[in-house]
Amino acid sequence: MFPAVSAAHLLPAQTATVHLVGDSAYVVVAAPLSGFASLGGAVSTLTAEQLPAHRDALAQEFQQRWQLSDGTVPGRALFTWVLNPDPTVRQGSDYVVVMQRVMFAKPPEHLRLHTDLFGHGAGQDRMTLRASHDGQAQIIVLSASNSSYELFPAPWNTFIAFLRVGVEHILLGADHLLFLLTIVTAAAGWRYWIGVISSFTVAHSITLSLAVFGIVHVAPAIVEPAIAASIVLMAVANLIRASVNNRARIAVVFACGLLHGLGFASALSEVGVDASHRLATLAGFNLGVEIGQFVFLGAVLCVLMAARQLLPPRLGALGPRAASWTAAAAGVLLFCQRLLPAL
Repeated sequence: MFPAVSAAHLLPAQTATVHLVGDSAYVVVAAPLSGFASLGGAVSTLTAEQLPAHRDALAQEFQQRWQLSDGTVPGRALFTWVLNPDPTVRQGSDYVVVMQRVMFAKPPEHLRLHTDLFGHGAGQDRMTLRASHDGQAQIIVLSASNSSYELFPAPWNTFIAFLRVGVEHILLGADHLLFLLTIVTAAAGWRYWIGVISSFTVAHSITLSLAVFGIVHVAPAIVEPAIAASIVLMAVANLIRASVNNRARIAVVFACGLLHGLGFASALSEVGVDASHRLATLAGFNLGVEIGQFVFLGAVLCVLMAARQLLPPRLGALGPRAASWTAAAAGVLLFCQRLLPAL
C-alpha cells in the first residue's frame, strides 16, 4: 500500500481499482468532492493544507457509500485513508484519492460493490473501475444510474449485463436512431424492411467483432463524424429516391453498417470489455443492440401504418419525407459538432 501512497497523484479522476488478495480487497478510488454530502456543496477544491480539516468526515462518508460485500455479507474496513491526489498543486484538486483495505471472514466467492458516490460536475456521473484477482482482470464503468455491481461475474451474468448495455446504447443513441429512421422510411414493404435491417445487422456485427478482438481499430475522431455523415447520406438518398433503387440502397446500408459497428465498438470500449468473458460480452451487447433496434423500428412502423390509416393519403405521404428532412438537418448538426473538436 505504501508505494501506492507515493504514486497516488498518478490516479486520474473518476477511476478506481479493486485488487482482491485472499480474504482482503485493496481499494483505491479517485472520488469527486462534489459527490460528498459531508462537504455540503460548499467546497469545490481542497489543497493539501485544507484536507486534514475534512479528512475524518470524508473517510466516514466513503465507508458508508462505497461498500464491498461477499454476497449479502459486508466486508470490514480495516482502514480508510483520504489523500490529496497531487499536493504540489497550490490551487487544490476537485477530487480526493481514497485508499481502503476491506477484510472478509473468508476469501469472498461473490464479491459485490454497492456505491452511489458520484459527483455533480460534467463527466462525474461515471467512474471506471479496474478489478483484479488471481490473474483475472475486469473493467467496469460505474454509473449514477446503477448502485450495485458484481465483480468477477460468471459468463452468463456478463452476458445479461451487456445485453442491457446494448439495448440502452441503441435506445439512447440519437445518431443510430436517426440512421434507422432514414432506412425504414425510405420505402414500404416487408421484403425491403427485412433486407435493409439484415444488411445493417450483418455489417455492424462484422466490424464490432473485429474491433472487440483487436483486429481492426479506427479512431473515434474519424468514426463519429463519419456516422453523422452516413445519416445525411441516407436522408438525401430518400429525398432523391427516384434515382436510387432498393438494391443499391441495401448495399449503401451495408457499407454504413460497417461504420456503425465501429461506433458500437467505441461505446463498448468505454464501458470496458472483460478479457476473460470477451465472447459473453460481445454476444450480450450485440444481441442487446438488435433488441433495441427492433423495439425502435417496431414503434416507427406502427406510427407509419397508423398515419396511413388515419390521415388523408396526400398528407400521410409527407411523413417519410419530413422524417428524411429532419434526419438530414440533425445529421449535419451532429457532423459539425463531432468534426470541429477534431479540427
